[in-house]
Amino acid sequence: MTLSYLTDDCFYYILQYLQNDDSTLYNCLLVNRFWCKTTIPFLYANPFAVKISTKSHLIISTIIFCFNKAEILQLKEQLEVNQINNINIDEEHKPLFEYPKYLENYNEFEINSAILRYCSSLSISHNKMYDEIIPIFQQSILRQSRNIKKLEITLDLFYKKSFKNFNVQNSNLNLIKLNSLIIRLIGTANNEIGQEFLSNIADVSLNLRLLIINLNQRSRRLLVNPTTSNNLIDTTTWEKLYRIIQGQNKLKIFIIWNCFLLNNVLSSLEFQKRSLVHIVFNHTNFVNVNLKSLNNLYNLEYLIFEYCEGLLLNQCEILNFASFKLKELSFKRDKWNDDITLSIIKYLGEPLQTISVENITIPLIENIPLYCPNLILLKIGIFSHVDFSELAFYRKLANNVPINISKISFYVSSRISNNFPKFKEFLENCHNNFEMISLDHNIELEFLKIVLNYIERSNNNLKTLGMIILDKKFNEEELKLLNQIKDKGIKLVEFNSIHYIQVA
Repeated sequence: MTLSYLTDDCFYYILQYLQNDDSTLYNCLLVNRFWCKTTIPFLYANPFAVKISTKSHLIISTIIFCFNKAEILQLKEQLEVNQINNINIDEEHKPLFEYPKYLENYNEFEINSAILRYCSSLSISHNKMYDEIIPIFQQSILRQSRNIKKLEITLDLFYKKSFKNFNVQNSNLNLIKLNSLIIRLIGTANNEIGQEFLSNIADVSLNLRLLIINLNQRSRRLLVNPTTSNNLIDTTTWEKLYRIIQGQNKLKIFIIWNCFLLNNVLSSLEFQKRSLVHIVFNHTNFVNVNLKSLNNLYNLEYLIFEYCEGLLLNQCEILNFASFKLKELSFKRDKWNDDITLSIIKYLGEPLQTISVENITIPLIENIPLYCPNLILLKIGIFSHVDFSELAFYRKLANNVPINISKISFYVSSRISNNFPKFKEFLENCHNNFEMISLDHNIELEFLKIVLNYIERSNNNLKTLGMIILDKKFNEEELKLLNQIKDKGIKLVEFNSIHYIQVA
């Protein structure tokens, strides 16, 4: 009988399936040389996500073995003799693989955390760690990287030793495969290395699918007038950011934080009008912003405003001529009144399938059916005490939810006490056609009774019920009611896992 062998491709797909199972991958290393060689790229694609200190220690020790002579010398110069003795620095040791070249996810925070855990016993001051030690590791990893697909990094004008002594042009840094970029900028006017780094991305990283730009709030706190805070980001840096946005081939998701100079950003996004489907504006100021460029993004499907301000009614009117048909529109604690929110819903609501509104008001819920005839899912978040403590509000809210909405997600802040009567009032007065209800409420006996009453009243239309289930230990009566609910074909899901998602 001939023994069958799996092809190399089969081994690859098996390991790809196991890529998030570190323990199994470590075992695969020990099978034979071929398995070891095939497993290493998966194991080192995202090694710094490991939170276990022992594994983190092994990863950093391995990275040190991959230092070149100059980097070893730099590290030794920063350490005292007793500290050097506690670090495994063997200049003659040659690692079996060039481990950093397999790195696909470069997350600066995770890398820094792993280094800090490794050095925790060396009694190195906080400033020295961040000013001298961590940059050596970062630069060594970036120098050797060839396969980075996701890059999350900070460029900081005020942190002058970021990328200290790092030569971008001569580092062999290859970001051609980059598809996700998350970059925090705290001004780079005098940071030449930061400028080179941005230029490198603008020149070679042309296939981003996700781009997140965070103009960090530390810049804002340094200025008396926050509306001019982005002036700390100099013109040269802005031009490179515009080049990065404009140069992408198929950018799909764009998220911007803390932006107060939005017009040129929106103009740059017009270069992505064929591919861009998802935009998030977070802590963004819309004072004097022309939304005409936004109108031209004809493939846009998801539009989210979080903690935004400065938008006026006359600015919204141009949205009446938008070329896109949104699937989802979201408002999260924006600093404008209901007239602005309602105006946006009025102009963009006709094709909407999902709408998310925090601190919803009765006028809003009364008008949503007028402007959103195709709405399926309504997400409601309540964070303020104003008008939301009275049961009458929840009764009116329930009475005004249109019957065509078959799914609802309901979140009430923990700062608003005694939520049970409010959910009870809502469920007893809303329509009977919901297929999915997701409520931010712990499972408890009286609450389950209310839910069961709704299910019976709705002639078993309900198919999915979301509640806070995690780590809950049920008593006998609660288990009995839960089983009755399940017996009616209801699928129970964790509230936070699906139905109230915040993009960040």
